[in-house]
Amino acid sequence: MSNPLSEKQIKELNEISKLTPEKQKEKLEAFLKTLNKEQMEFLQKGQQECIFCSVIEGKVPAKKLYEDDKVIALLDIYPASKGHSLVIPKKHYVVTGQMSEDEISHMFKVANKISSLLVDELKAVGTNIMVMNGTGAGQRIPHVAVYVIPRYDKDGLNFLWEPKKTNDKELDDVLKKLKDKVKFEQPSLKKKAVEETEFDEEERVP
Repeated sequence: MSNPLSEKQIKELNEISKLTPEKQKEKLEAFLKTLNKEQMEFLQKGQQECIFCSVIEGKVPAKKLYEDDKVIALLDIYPASKGHSLVIPKKHYVVTGQMSEDEISHMFKVANKISSLLVDELKAVGTNIMVMNGTGAGQRIPHVAVYVIPRYDKDGLNFLWEPKKTNDKELDDVLKKLKDKVKFEQPSLKKKAVEETEFDEEERVP
């Protein structure tokens, strides 16, 4: 089905997507009332598809920075700052807890490479590298993504939070619930180290 939405309607949808969840609900309800049956069916079909999966499959155009058999890195079309990038696993995962350690390791190695490029090439003074696991953490698209956000002097971005006072009892209660369950398989000394991810010419997206 071709897109039956007008350019004005697409622009309005994009603007709604930038709002907080509360404001999104209010604006979206009003927007949906303006659509005809064909437009409603088109949107309902689109909601069943993951936009990141569509990008990976080539159904949706993207500004690709890098691609290999495991991940794809691209520029965010609604950047928080110049060079804001995403690193996305090609397999569909909603949260990182569904991924293997090797997959997570590779994804963050690519994110780290992108981070270095943003500092070297765009002269960023730093980067924020983050993952939003679940809607409660601000995730809007149900597909894992590592956000690499370059920082510049006086960019107006703020990812800090106000520290809250706690006490030893609360900390001990949390420690008791978590400490014995945090177990990891120790890597073998004989295991060959994973080679550092490189942007090989064959894999670099022109």
